[in-house]
Amino acid sequence: MDESFGAAVAAGCGQIVLLGAGLDTRAFRLGLPAGTVFFEVDLPELFDFKEPVSAARQARPDCVRRVVPADLRGDSARALAAAGFRPGDATLWVDEGVLNYLPRRDAQAVIETVTELSAPGSRFGIGRFQVDAAAQRYRELRELVSGDSDAARPVNGLGPDAESWFTAHGWHTTFRAWNDLVAPYGRPGLGEVPGMGTVLAVRE
Repeated sequence: MDESFGAAVAAGCGQIVLLGAGLDTRAFRLGLPAGTVFFEVDLPELFDFKEPVSAARQARPDCVRRVVPADLRGDSARALAAAGFRPGDATLWVDEGVLNYLPRRDAQAVIETVTELSAPGSRFGIGRFQVDAAAQRYRELRELVSGDSDAARPVNGLGPDAESWFTAHGWHTTFRAWNDLVAPYGRPGLGEVPGMGTVLAVRE
């Protein structure tokens, strides 16, 4: 994931938007070019905790870091604009799972906003996983972690048709298999897992 930031900047993305930033520290540790503008979007209460901690550690980003307190289910486009986001510049959009916590319609609305704000050359990464949600082991794990039963489990995230949605809305997509991604690090693969990996969507 870290390498995708450098690749996006090298490809001309002068802005990075981290959706659901949480306690991510990439703005401080990746050594991004000074002119890169790094927007962190998350709920106000998250930054109420994160900013004093960062200040206490005297954390200093190499790039331009801008905090955007906003709910992704609200008018995040206006909040980004107020923070200085430039729709005419190519942007790397980063989601490391926050959309999976949103009801499907809300998650799709976020991607519609991303598409409206994305200049040609903008990038968005999508994880593609093969999970049998009906399997007994998966159900037991889900109930252990979240307490959700099958009846209570909401339909969240972008859904299995995310890649085709991006393609239909002006993005070019390419797929990299999980085993190919981990091979350069000398890590073991996962055997035969067709379709599991990442999709890179680039705005045309």
